Amino acid sequence: MGRTIIKKGRSTRSYGKGVRSCEKLGRSVNDWAVGITIAPRDEKYYSKTIDSVMKAGWESPILFTEPNVELCEPHKELKNIKRNERYGAWKNFCSSLQDLVEMYPAADAYFMIQDDVIFCKGVRLFLENNLWPDERTGFVSVFTPSHYTAKPTGFYKRNMGGALWMAQTIIMPPDSARNFLQHPVKTGHNGDRNIDNRLGLWASREKRYPWYFCPSLAQHIGSVSTLWTSGANQAAGRKSASDFVGEDYDVGVGYG
Repeated sequence: MGRTIIKKGRSTRSYGKGVRSCEKLGRSVNDWAVGITIAPRDEKYYSKTIDSVMKAGWESPILFTEPNVELCEPHKELKNIKRNERYGAWKNFCSSLQDLVEMYPAADAYFMIQDDVIFCKGVRLFLENNLWPDERTGFVSVFTPSHYTAKPTGFYKRNMGGALWMAQTIIMPPDSARNFLQHPVKTGHNGDRNIDNRLGLWASREKRYPWYFCPSLAQHIGSVSTLWTSGANQAAGRKSASDFVGEDYDVGVGYG
């Protein structure tokens, strides 16, 4: 496995304002509702994401696919909710989160994943032993863009409002998911992008803040999908993690 980056049983003290080590607050997480939104792009990207999600501990994610998405044979066995028309990133995210809440009303956590991200091993087990970092968590992200990188190991609150970056791995407590779905920040937006900005704005207004984990347990691998007309969504610079622990690192070792 290589060097130990994240140790079990860290002190639960606060490292300062907006920084928490691996401690559990609020409702325990055992039952998950996990969805992957998939747009038409090179199949190798979203296939790699699906495989990585499964290796990280979620063996049966639900797929929410835009038109013209072709799945490889093994992934055709997964539950797939096919959109009959082009939704775009924002609408598919919101609709898929709503679908998860309705299908799994008793879930302890709702996990929305974009189709261009990979994980290290053992993420589910790690999170079940460490969520939540705050009793009013808005959401947690295990993908952390390079300009949010920090030390020491822990969850870092990022109250950036509408300037928040990156929404590849959004994990929401049930009360926050339901609050967001009914909030004017969500219901009053008709665009097809800017999931991160809208989530950040909602979080700031509701004082349900985002927490990004460092080091990053996921990496953005995206290229341009057919929903985008430029290279603006490519995974580079601030849109990638500079401290990703790697696909072979098992963050779940020592738990269970």
